[in-house]
Amino acid sequence: MRAFLFVIFALAACAQPVGGEVESAPPPEQGGSELVQQIQADLERLDRELAAEGVVAVSLNETADLGGGLNVRPLSVIEDSRCPANVDCVWAGRVVLRAEVNGQPTDITLDEPLTTPNGVVLLAVVKPSPWNEWPQAELPIPPYRFGFRRG
Repeated sequence: MRAFLFVIFALAACAQPVGGEVESAPPPEQGGSELVQQIQADLERLDRELAAEGVVAVSLNETADLGGGLNVRPLSVIEDSRCPANVDCVWAGRVVLRAEVNGQPTDITLDEPLTTPNGVVLLAVVKPSPWNEWPQAELPIPPYRFGFRRG
């Protein structure tokens, strides 16, 4: 019971502002372009991470061939509870994918190595990052992209 209450309080803390105030960009009409610039910079950073040496980037239902008979095909996002980039949270959250690894369904969690008979696979990058606000009229939310590498 204590563990359950701890989890509830920890999750509630993610939704509560740190120090009483949420650190986020001002409303779009008062400086949304600054928020757009921050999000664009984050998307560019994630693009560089997805293009890094040893990382294979794919979208949902595409297959990442990591070599040596290790293939990963993300099927769906089961959980994306990451803390928004412009908010301070107690818990960083996580991303969990339902994927086929060499044809076998399994769940893969961001930054947690998964050992398979053909080697270790790591979900290393997920784009986009979550944000507390997203000015969709100025910048549409891109579809998920996933970066896998051998662990």
